Amino acid sequence: MPASDGAQGRIGAASPPGREFGSSAFLASLALVGSFAALGLNSISISRIEGADGAGLIALSTQFIFLATFVAGGGLRTSVTYRVGAGLWSPRSAIRGALVAAGCLGVVGAALGMGLYVLLRNSALEDFNVAMAAALMGALPFALVSWIVPAVPLARERYETYALLTVCGPAFVLLLCPALALAAGETGGVIGFAAGWVLGGLVVGAWGIRYAARPEAARGPEHSVREAGGFGARAWVNDLFQLINLRPDLFILSAYYGSADTGVYAVTVSITSLVWIVSQPLASVVLPRNAMVTAAADPGLTPVIPESGQSTAVRHSVLVSAVATLAVIPLLVIGPFIWGPDFGRITELGLILLPGVALLGVGRVLVAAFSGRGAANDALLVGLVSFPLTFVAFLIVIPDHGMTGAAIVSCCSYAASSLLAAVLFFREPGTSVRDALMPRAEDLRDYVRLAQRALGGLRLRRR
Repeated sequence: MPASDGAQGRIGAASPPGREFGSSAFLASLALVGSFAALGLNSISISRIEGADGAGLIALSTQFIFLATFVAGGGLRTSVTYRVGAGLWSPRSAIRGALVAAGCLGVVGAALGMGLYVLLRNSALEDFNVAMAAALMGALPFALVSWIVPAVPLARERYETYALLTVCGPAFVLLLCPALALAAGETGGVIGFAAGWVLGGLVVGAWGIRYAARPEAARGPEHSVREAGGFGARAWVNDLFQLINLRPDLFILSAYYGSADTGVYAVTVSITSLVWIVSQPLASVVLPRNAMVTAAADPGLTPVIPESGQSTAVRHSVLVSAVATLAVIPLLVIGPFIWGPDFGRITELGLILLPGVALLGVGRVLVAAFSGRGAANDALLVGLVSFPLTFVAFLIVIPDHGMTGAAIVSCCSYAASSLLAAVLFFREPGTSVRDALMPRAEDLRDYVRLAQRALGGLRLRRR
């Protein structure tokens, strides 16, 4: 049994999960699906307005925001999700700490980001002007708020609120980015992209301040961010390396081939990412739920998560990833017609990426499962092993083979990190490969019941 990695503490408001796993994952999926849809529609709009060059700039801007958020966030989102879910940190204390940390870390991250821009302005970031870079750096504190604060309603099983808060930033991006691109070209598009995250962060921050004033938010121990952040810091290293595994190809490709090729490849990556994005809600739900079960079962937080609960999440991820992979193939075929004639290689590149992306959808749930039982060191190991190999492979392959080489290396990286996560997950005594990977009839019945409830809810609303 893996050690709990020091995730000890006194129990405040710990309780077993109160909502059904299937409905929880479905509601959490609304956040990611809504965000993916908004950013996808924004990509299509920019491609039609500015072509492949504009799409490449927005793709790089998107990856900068995501990467900078991960780096500057220092694992705070994971700490909030785990500790609030386990009753080890009151929502009020977590929100206040997150808002202060987002402001401080965001300012520091923005300063470092401008320094990085100065270093790379003649290579990987040569297509960005000073106004674009300044807008993106200024949006970082607000993007951090949008990233960290929604972890509180996620941990408290308020999935509807979590979905609405998560989609705020992308929704504002969809409104502002194309509008400013029409008015001021590529520079306007990037500034509009940054402004969308600013507005989204303001909305999320306002919700956090209001929720922190409620009596229910005081349940649980008070901690400083430094006291509560140790667990998340180790899981953060894995998350960071996984994100870097997913995205350094865009910046390396941009340095060697320019924003047009980067735009085509980025759109392909976005389409295929739908496969692991639809399984991500399972990872989002299983971590705090495992923490709740752990805390409720043992005040010392010894991980005693029922194997059946973890295996259920993994089985669902296998089924969801398989279905999503099949659903993405038609999107890859019609992609060039949607994004425009400059995107003719989407189908070819997407088919190269798909096998690895399908495995990644399962791998991320496996990592969330053993992170939720307190094994942050195992999550750290996945990142430490996969990142350096992937990064070196990108540097070797992309200069000579461009987008095709990037797609092949990415596929292999996704597969390798997922297989390592599987080895770490199944070394737990009593964990069965068959039980975890082979979908059962009862899993399918979960989806039928979920669909019936959704239809029943629609009928009630019509009445």
